[in-house]
Amino acid sequence: VYGTVLDATELPSLLSFGSWIGGDRDGNPLVKPECMKDALELARTMILREYIRQVEFLSDCLSSSSRQTAASPEILARLAQYRQSMPGVFILWGPGNTEEHYRRFLSYVVHRLQRSREGSNAQDSYHDAAEFEADLILLRKSLMSNRGQRLAETFVDPLLRQLRTFGFHLHVLDIRQHARVHAEVLEEIAAQKIDARKTEPRNPELRKTKLRKAELRETAPALAAGGALPDSGERGSLQTRELIDTFHTIQQLKQTYPAESIRQYIISGAESEDDVLNVVGLAKACGINLTGSDDDPGLMPVPLFESIDSLRAAGGVMRRLWRNPEYQSLLDSWGRWQEVMLGYSDSNKDGGMLTSTWELYKAHRDLHHAAQECGVKLRLFHGRGGTVGRGGGPTHSAILAQPEGCFSGRIRITEQGEVLNWKYADAVLAEWNLELMIAASLEALTRPGSQPAKDQARWEEAMDEMSEAAYRVYRRDIAENADVLEYFEQATPVHELDAARIGSRPSRRTKGRRLEDLRAIPWVFGWMQSRHAVPAWYGVGQGLQSFAKKGKSHEKLLREMLKHFAIFSDLVRNVELGIAKADLHIARLYSGLVKNAALRTRVFSMLEEEFLRSRSMILSITSQRELLARNRVLARSIHLRNPYVDPMSLIQVELLRRKQQGGDLAKLEYPLGATINGIAAGLHNTG
Repeated sequence: VYGTVLDATELPSLLSFGSWIGGDRDGNPLVKPECMKDALELARTMILREYIRQVEFLSDCLSSSSRQTAASPEILARLAQYRQSMPGVFILWGPGNTEEHYRRFLSYVVHRLQRSREGSNAQDSYHDAAEFEADLILLRKSLMSNRGQRLAETFVDPLLRQLRTFGFHLHVLDIRQHARVHAEVLEEIAAQKIDARKTEPRNPELRKTKLRKAELRETAPALAAGGALPDSGERGSLQTRELIDTFHTIQQLKQTYPAESIRQYIISGAESEDDVLNVVGLAKACGINLTGSDDDPGLMPVPLFESIDSLRAAGGVMRRLWRNPEYQSLLDSWGRWQEVMLGYSDSNKDGGMLTSTWELYKAHRDLHHAAQECGVKLRLFHGRGGTVGRGGGPTHSAILAQPEGCFSGRIRITEQGEVLNWKYADAVLAEWNLELMIAASLEALTRPGSQPAKDQARWEEAMDEMSEAAYRVYRRDIAENADVLEYFEQATPVHELDAARIGSRPSRRTKGRRLEDLRAIPWVFGWMQSRHAVPAWYGVGQGLQSFAKKGKSHEKLLREMLKHFAIFSDLVRNVELGIAKADLHIARLYSGLVKNAALRTRVFSMLEEEFLRSRSMILSITSQRELLARNRVLARSIHLRNPYVDPMSLIQVELLRRKQQGGDLAKLEYPLGATINGIAAGLHNTG
């Protein structure tokens, strides 16, 4: 679950699922200790409150009297110990109820849980989840040995499973920062060391450059080996101070709260093994224990490969890292587990839908092969968004589309944006969606062997060829075309994202005006709001057409791949969905907001041509007359929603036009935000 902790009151509705990745409004991690502490404190309070409720319910159910059945000597001894060490505890069902030993025992358990809400060091509290578990196991053994098997399995076992899943921490607080920031901080530290040297070289500038390069190569290893951070004080930049404060806060929180509540440190924009080793050095220098143990899982650096080039290099990068002697000891302490994150959004923005999908598939396979060679247990973290252009689409088919034989049974998947509401807001739907995920995982683990090697090789050659053609077109027409970015900023409500109050971070990583500076979320968001849906299909038509036009045998091969090659089938169905949600008639109205008429015509004509090409190729490959012909339920859903979405799009276009003409921004902000939320809800897509 990705998001931003701006206020502790926002947390309750978002802490139902596994992971929280924090960032401030500038996209940095949660550097304010009170924000990180609030997240962990609220989570602990929520889960302990749930345990108290469960134990009280358990007390209602376990009414066995010593006159009817015995209790084990062990639980009676623990009860006597509690009675002596904790006098005055409120006894459930009354202090005179001396015959129902289980209820008396659970009264002390409730008392200890209540004290645990005050902190692990409070008097009578459980110091950790293991102590609470020991009491439940004692209770279970007593029931099992005294004809209470059904009671143990019905009432105690569910609570034990919950405890072993959520502990006293409920959720995991993932910390995330960009590799560039770590490198810049290390460069600043190296520069401080250079400045501290009392040398007078003949050529100061040349000498300083050579020293800096040498120091940069040596700084991270020196810190990892026990070197101390220089005193940044007034000389350190704000970025350096914030990063060091973040590491110090992590170290403090892992001592105050359950250590397993912070386990991963995600490194955005990772491109080499140095990006991981930089974090290792900085973390160790700040006193963080990276090494895993029985009491503390440590802190695992998780590289996030996002660009097309980094995905292509991912296998080699991790192979070199895993063979690094210094990193080997960390791997051993984590039980040889390593998590690696794959970025769907930025790879799509960088290379287009077809190339992104294919390079993610190959990176997945390369990483598993590298892990097998190095004796590493790999868990992939798929950074999928809700929108097709950000890796969205049916989770079941996405899991089955993973490379065969490259699934360990462990997987992490982000659920973002509108997905959280319409997949998990209702308990029945949440259970159904989780069952689908589990079913897909079991099927991926147990499915029979792969297709004959000759078929797989032909399919992969075809994918390579189509990906190359699509990538070339996408880079030329979109990524490296200055006209597109200008068109995008005027023909979409990307600048109004803040008015909708649904964005977790600013639209841009830096103040630059390049596509690389724009985040993937607003990129997809803008195109979806304006009904272009460009990230879902651009370049796909060109890639498919360039391959199919080579002959009937190539067209036949594409249809064969659609039936038997899961990744290609998943790609085609997702592109089909993206095209179905697009509406070029509405998009043309948005294009009228572009002031430069020549640029407007040039870009829209280019988009329209590729849209029609992609639509035609999808229909040809699937042998359909219309989109979503094989998914009537979804087609009908879109057909029913569009009449309600279209008027909101027309209103939004008019509001954007008034804003361009200098209308009252204070009066326009609220209705613009309302149209953004309405269109996102209607399309089931934000960014």
